[in-house]
Amino acid sequence: MSGEEAEEESNSGAAKAGSRPPRGGRPGGPGVVAARLRLFNLRYLRQHPARTALSLSVLTVAAALIVAVLGIYGSVGGSSGRLAGQVAGSADIEVTGRTDDGISAAEVRRAGQVEGVKAAVPLVRSPVEVDGERVLLFGTDSTASALDSDLTGVAADAARRTGGEGGAPDRDAVLAGPGITGVKGGGDRTAGTVRVASMAGTSSEVPVAARLEGEAAGNVNDGAYLLASLPTAQRLAGLGDRVESVLVVAEPGADTGALRDRLAKELGPGAFVADPSFRADQADDATAMVRNITLLVAFMALVVAAFLIFNSMNMAAAERRGEMASLRALGSRRRPILRDFLLESLLLALVGGAVGSPLGYAMAGASISSLPPVITDAVDAKVELAVPASAVPSAVLAAVAASLAASWLAARRASQVPPVEAMRTADPSVGAAGEAGGRGRVWALVLGVLLIAGAFTVAAAYDDARSFGGGSLLLLGVILLAYALIGPLTRAVAWLAARMGPSGRIAASAVESSPRRAWATGMTVCLAVAIGVATTGSSQNTVDAASKNVSTLADSDLIVQRAAKDVLPVRPLLPRETQRTLEGTEGVERVVAGQFTYLNQPGKRALLLGMDGPSNSTAYRLASPEAREQLLAGTGAVVSGTYAKEKGLEKGDTLTLPTARGEQRIRVADVVDYVSMDAGLIALSLDRLTGWFGPSGASYYEVLLAPGADEAAVRDRIEGHAEAQPYPVHVLDGSESVAATESAVKQVGSLALALQWVIAGVAGLALLNTLMLSVVERRRELGILRALGSSRRYVRRVILTEATAVSVVGGAGGLVVGTALHYLSTDVMAKTLAMDIPFEPAPAALALAVGAVLIALAGSVPPARRAGRLNVVQAIGYE
Repeated sequence: MSGEEAEEESNSGAAKAGSRPPRGGRPGGPGVVAARLRLFNLRYLRQHPARTALSLSVLTVAAALIVAVLGIYGSVGGSSGRLAGQVAGSADIEVTGRTDDGISAAEVRRAGQVEGVKAAVPLVRSPVEVDGERVLLFGTDSTASALDSDLTGVAADAARRTGGEGGAPDRDAVLAGPGITGVKGGGDRTAGTVRVASMAGTSSEVPVAARLEGEAAGNVNDGAYLLASLPTAQRLAGLGDRVESVLVVAEPGADTGALRDRLAKELGPGAFVADPSFRADQADDATAMVRNITLLVAFMALVVAAFLIFNSMNMAAAERRGEMASLRALGSRRRPILRDFLLESLLLALVGGAVGSPLGYAMAGASISSLPPVITDAVDAKVELAVPASAVPSAVLAAVAASLAASWLAARRASQVPPVEAMRTADPSVGAAGEAGGRGRVWALVLGVLLIAGAFTVAAAYDDARSFGGGSLLLLGVILLAYALIGPLTRAVAWLAARMGPSGRIAASAVESSPRRAWATGMTVCLAVAIGVATTGSSQNTVDAASKNVSTLADSDLIVQRAAKDVLPVRPLLPRETQRTLEGTEGVERVVAGQFTYLNQPGKRALLLGMDGPSNSTAYRLASPEAREQLLAGTGAVVSGTYAKEKGLEKGDTLTLPTARGEQRIRVADVVDYVSMDAGLIALSLDRLTGWFGPSGASYYEVLLAPGADEAAVRDRIEGHAEAQPYPVHVLDGSESVAATESAVKQVGSLALALQWVIAGVAGLALLNTLMLSVVERRRELGILRALGSSRRYVRRVILTEATAVSVVGGAGGLVVGTALHYLSTDVMAKTLAMDIPFEPAPAALALAVGAVLIALAGSVPPARRAGRLNVVQAIGYE
């Protein structure tokens, strides 16, 4: 049987399947639908493997991006939540201090006496450094058996093997988790010693009784922990007789909410009473803004992918005109044809989502180890891959929604083509000549304008995560507006193509004959450029604003801290003795101590900063002179714009803070800009901070040199002191500290910037797909050109000229749309961060726009080569 006979038989079979049900079936039943899908859709997908793979690949990439973004940032909170479950077990409530200082032994006893409490388990859960590696130190007592947790199981097993109480040996020793490097395996007295540096500024050499082994021990915080008796853990963590939290197991049948209220009343405002998962919630809050930004970019990639599906369905409609004409002529209705196209699109989306989901898992897993320290430092748990259960369904649903929405228009128009009209070779999606002024365009114009206006309204009305929705509304409005203006845009592309020589005039005629194809391709390039311009521009504006915000630190000659330079020095602390050592160093005029700590409160945690003298910190330098005096005198506080917005505060208001000494009130001396990922900043005098909240010590020391001192020589002397310490101490100059802040802000937006190049690549695939459609539609025309003497090179030039005109017009539109989106994004970021971020066009955005256009043009090369290789005889006879 010849190919044409097989084609006719298949078409006939599809027509029969559409006109009457198979024996034993019913009209429109599952058997009919399955037969039509097999004969009419799956056969087409098999006959065009390259195009099918192209459509699947872009849906796969879009779904993978969504899973990856949700997985990357979900792993931060997920790891913290998983650790909370491993430690807390059956605990219903966790009571901790307002800061890292924890709660006293007396408060632990009072918590155990509250009505409804079955067990109150004291817990040390403190990050420490072991040979420079950050791990967790756990310590508890025999009451921990009430928790029935993974940790208590490991502790009980260790107690049986080592003869200790609470999971650690009776003597002053620790057990090392299997994830701690440099510790020997084996039993008692064989594992050596380790040096443990606490966050409170203490350091101790401690013997290791044994190295824990087994799957259960390795599951807790990925094995990166030390386990000790409660007194030993308190000493190593520098807590004295305090513990970091109390895990409360409620009596059977007790009302947990009421018990939480009783605990809060009994322990007072100095205690923070919450669910054991509150640290996971804090980690989610700390990364929420970054997650929202990158998710927005990922969904924008899905919009671009939808355009590719739209183009693919247009191509399918063009190549299957004969089949559709036969089906309509044999009595098939429009609805089954529409359903067939949508089922095909649904199948592609499901397969793309199914393939993209494991790819997203792999991408997330590969990215976890390279997360910027500014994000991972927000949690104590070791970040492991923990993709939320909703990630895969969300990605599949998004792919299905985008695919069906993009396919509906092409499918609807294909189903409405009359049989006689379908016999022609024109694009069925073009429609009648006068369609450009139809009611659909009018509705698109009205709706597009409303969506664009709504985008700026949403951005102005909200100052939280909801404002990020304005960007999506703007892009959707631009798409509809461009659809309404398809005529002028097509003429602009044709005019530009006609100015590119004889080949351009032929390309112009092709553009004018298929305006919808030119619109779809131009909009794909436009979106890719717009997203790149907006992402690059708003990121650069935010980095510039953050750099300006912390530029006051450059006036510090040197900064000494234990934390790495690319993270906020919240922990660990340096002892106050370090200040005296620095002050006694030759060439040093003055040393100012500063301490950061987090304040636990309902909702997002806040950042506390204390300072003991005139400082170059942002909160001090940006405050008014009167506010500075009040801050250092302990009579006023300087708060960030973020915290003021969160709490509804203004300058002159009274700020109430919950502390271990009861509620304390202090006047808001000033409100300043400050970059913060949490609820914002509260700056106090260091005496107020340590007296109300935290331990003695400093997160960092600002060092100002004496006039005429040799900075290099002084730095060498201070670094000599630092090397003598039993833990790493970093010495920076002011400019290095500012550069580190810039780097941290860039790291936060690095994933979004990477995604924009993926979108540019998708745009290149979309252009390839559309120009392949152009070659198919114009096969006879191109064959005639060859028959009239045109060279293969000339035919390739026609296709490349069309691609250039569409890409240039789309790129120019992308610059305009991207600038508007850039402005909107900058405004949203400014309100979300509660700081001044001026809108300034970024020169790098223009270079990125050119790069995106070049990537799109690269997609035109394969169809141009295919056009040049057309067989003249077959092309002329093509129908």
